Amino acid sequence: MSKRELQIYPSPVLPISDDAVDFVRFEKNLLQIGFFGANDGRDRLRTTRRIEQTVYREGQKVKVAAEFRGSDKLGLPTTVDRDKFIGLLKIIDEGRGTTGQIQNPVRFSGYRLIQELGLARNGEIYEEIMRWGKRMMDTTITSEKVVYRAAKKIYSDEVLHVFRSFRRTGASKHDGSDRQEEYEVLLEDWLVENLNQRYVVPEDINAYKQLTRPTAKGIFGNLHLWFHASHGKPVEKDYVELCNLLCIQVYPHLSKIRSTMGLALDELVKIMYVQKWDVQPMTSKKGYKIVLWPGSDLMRSLRTSRRELPAPSVQNGKQPDVDLDDPALALLKKHGIVPAKARQLFDRYGADTVMDTVEYLEFQISTGKRGKVENPAGLIIYSLENEFPVPVGFISSRRRVAMRETAERLQAKEAENNRLHEVYERWVESERENAFATRYPGAELEAKLAEVITAQRKNNPLFKRVSIDQHRPMALQIIRKEVNVSFTVPSFEDWVSGTRQIDLFN
Repeated sequence: MSKRELQIYPSPVLPISDDAVDFVRFEKNLLQIGFFGANDGRDRLRTTRRIEQTVYREGQKVKVAAEFRGSDKLGLPTTVDRDKFIGLLKIIDEGRGTTGQIQNPVRFSGYRLIQELGLARNGEIYEEIMRWGKRMMDTTITSEKVVYRAAKKIYSDEVLHVFRSFRRTGASKHDGSDRQEEYEVLLEDWLVENLNQRYVVPEDINAYKQLTRPTAKGIFGNLHLWFHASHGKPVEKDYVELCNLLCIQVYPHLSKIRSTMGLALDELVKIMYVQKWDVQPMTSKKGYKIVLWPGSDLMRSLRTSRRELPAPSVQNGKQPDVDLDDPALALLKKHGIVPAKARQLFDRYGADTVMDTVEYLEFQISTGKRGKVENPAGLIIYSLENEFPVPVGFISSRRRVAMRETAERLQAKEAENNRLHEVYERWVESERENAFATRYPGAELEAKLAEVITAQRKNNPLFKRVSIDQHRPMALQIIRKEVNVSFTVPSFEDWVSGTRQIDLFN
């Protein structure tokens, strides 16, 4: 790590009691898409990065992706930036105020941030905070159905940022003494919404401060997701996919894997977030997998976080999770599946897959296609755990509602599009009238009409055949046609996306 890049100082490794847990609420998307790479802070040559994942949605495997783009000067966010972002989240949590909601802008002092993170106070750290803010503002996220918008309950397909703006507002004396650095950040709307919706992963900042290795810090937050979903059972992660998520180098040999990633895993063992780990060959394909067993302090942190926050909203990229009264859980228990197993299936496969699968099996049983089923609970569990797809042609109650909502959205979109076209045509006509009036005001129009009438009488035999009363209207049409030929307006698409769109919807 460069001397110019500062990191959190590690604290002594001690067991963490429930009272010592100090949660910071980390936004889930930034964790799941690997926004903060675990590569060394000196690696500023990388300005683009793409993460692709396969997730289950609506009972189908779907490929999603996130692409990050940064500037040549600042590069992409790394663990060093993650440190400061955690400090900012801590400050934000404490400043929610009486409403309990996060509001823009967020203001904080440089001293407050470095105090929260245990950083050394010197002149360079203030400049590093400024570079961090610029890098966060500069980095672009292109979400391909991967970033979840908790308020709208949709996966976005759009270009996003984390910070909308970041600026320094503090001052010092002319000689540089008595320095008081103040900063102001505007968080993007989607981030504010997700934080207020509690679409977060609670992380214990005291445990995080004990870590020194970037890879250990990168894995740290994901441990909360993995072991919450597994209910404390060991988890297995594809080594190559994990490296891609963390933005670290992939090594082909077992000895090298143990001597690199193994050091980070050992650090997680020391803080008791991992009990033990192993690297094993994969059975389904060539390569290795990382096997992790949860540590006692991680499980204690998970238990504490469940008491502090509402039920999590999403599990491993699946549809939003809800409470124990969810219809999907009720449907599983209706068929005799015990609550613990029902919750496990719900967490692993998501409400949509559970509902579609159970309703499809109910349909098959009711129509006699499966005959008499003596153990419907076993059939449901077997079908879910073997990921049997529900035929596209089967319209479950959930799909029926989704189809109706989609149709309503399309109708509303078409109606709105027609309305916009009408407004656009009226606007174009108004612009043409203005252009005409500007080009031929008052007496100039009368002179031009006389000129056109004279020329048409002389050169156009058809013009002579119409009555004198029609000469002026026809001449006016000829002049308008000439003006329209030289008159240009933006296309409908450009008009809608341009500044006129603001006036339209006000």
